[in-house]
Amino acid sequence: MHIFDIIALIIILFFLIKGLKNGFIIELASLAALFLGIILAVMFSEVTATWLSDYITSRYVSILAFILVFTATVLGVHLVAKMIDKLVSAIALGWLNRLTGAAFGVVKAAILISIGILLFEATGLSEKYMTVENRDNSLFYSHLQKAAPHALHLINLSVDHLLPRLEELPVMPPASMS
Repeated sequence: MHIFDIIALIIILFFLIKGLKNGFIIELASLAALFLGIILAVMFSEVTATWLSDYITSRYVSILAFILVFTATVLGVHLVAKMIDKLVSAIALGWLNRLTGAAFGVVKAAILISIGILLFEATGLSEKYMTVENRDNSLFYSHLQKAAPHALHLINLSVDHLLPRLEELPVMPPASMS
C-alpha cells in the first residue's frame, strides 16, 4: 500500500465517521448551505450593503453585507436541517439517516480527493511527488481520479433530464385584480 492510499483511507474514514455522526440530512444540508449561501450572498449583498450603509459608514460595507447574507443563509439552512433531523429521529428512521450519512461522507471524500488529484496533475506536481509506477501500484489512485469527473457527468445528465420536464410545467396565470 502506497502512502497515497494511506492518506486517502484516512480522509475517507474521517468523512465516513463524520457522515455517520451527523447523518445524511445534516451532511447534505451543510453542502447545500455552502452553495446556497454563496449564491444568495452574491445576489443580495448589494441590497444588503445599501441597507447597511444607512447605519454603518465603512468602506467594508460590501464585504460585511456578503458575510451577513452568507451567514444568515447557512444558519437558516442548518436550523431547518436540524428540525428535519429531529423529525426523522422521532419517527425511528435515525439509523437510516446515519447510514446514508456515512455513505454520503464517503462519496464526498472521494470527490474531494479526486479534485485534489486533478489539481495535483494540472499543476504538474504529480510528476514531482509521485512516480507513474507509484500511481499504477496504488490501490485507489486510478479509481479516485475518476470520481469528480464521474460526479460532474451524473449532475449534467440529471440537469439535462430535468430541464425539459421543468419547461413542460404549466405556468401559473397572473392573479386577477378584482
